[in-house]
Amino acid sequence: MLNFKPISFHPKLAAVLDLFINLIMLGWVKQLNAWWMVGMWLIIRTLVWLAFMLVVYYPKEMSRLKHLLSLVVMTIGSMAFLLFIEWNFAWYLFGAFFSFFSFFSFWLLPSSNVSLSVFLKPHLRWRFVMSIIGLAGIFEGAQAIVSFQIVPGVSAMVWFVITAICAALFAGWWWLEYGASVNKRFWVWVGLWFVLMLELLWVVNLLPLGYLISSLILIWCWYMAWLMARFNLTPEGIVWKKQIWFLGINTVLFISFLIFVVRWK
Repeated sequence: MLNFKPISFHPKLAAVLDLFINLIMLGWVKQLNAWWMVGMWLIIRTLVWLAFMLVVYYPKEMSRLKHLLSLVVMTIGSMAFLLFIEWNFAWYLFGAFFSFFSFFSFWLLPSSNVSLSVFLKPHLRWRFVMSIIGLAGIFEGAQAIVSFQIVPGVSAMVWFVITAICAALFAGWWWLEYGASVNKRFWVWVGLWFVLMLELLWVVNLLPLGYLISSLILIWCWYMAWLMARFNLTPEGIVWKKQIWFLGINTVLFISFLIFVVRWK
């Protein structure tokens, strides 16, 4: 009787193959001219990742499902950027993000339990960055759908509610990833997050800004508030002495961005 050994890919081999496939998929994006084709593109890309994850080694401390979820979120956001951005430089920039971020998400996987401690935190942070990019793309997609009235029969508020739900769920997901406990305070924060993001989406939509700039402002606000909430959910709470410089520098950068970078309509 024949004994078939299970196929096992080294993570770095999977990363190289993933980069090659990403470049092919990126070239295919420009050929998409119907929403069903976009859906097929996303399904195929997800199935390829799923196949990689079934044959690549994962230690028990790392989750294939969480890795796949981060990749899918990033891909949905990247697709929104690629579909709606008209500036060629920005298109290729986000195409590079799409190609290389998933590449490094496999490259950073450990090949054995021996090197596990070196890879756990970097991979967690990398998945977080991928999710941030994906959420920024979702913000951009929602703003573009509302601006172009792609679905005329659906009001802008419906899209804002859906997007705010996504933003609140992502916030809760990553608070848990960084050690938060599921308790009453956690759910209060998730609920407040939904209200906060719904208000921000509505306000930013009223500003004379393009949808790309709007998405960057929204994700910046999301991250800054998420970070403070993350510290608030820890037993130590927010240590203001440690955060005051970080908040001050980011406030200055944010105001400078609005004054010197943003082109107001």
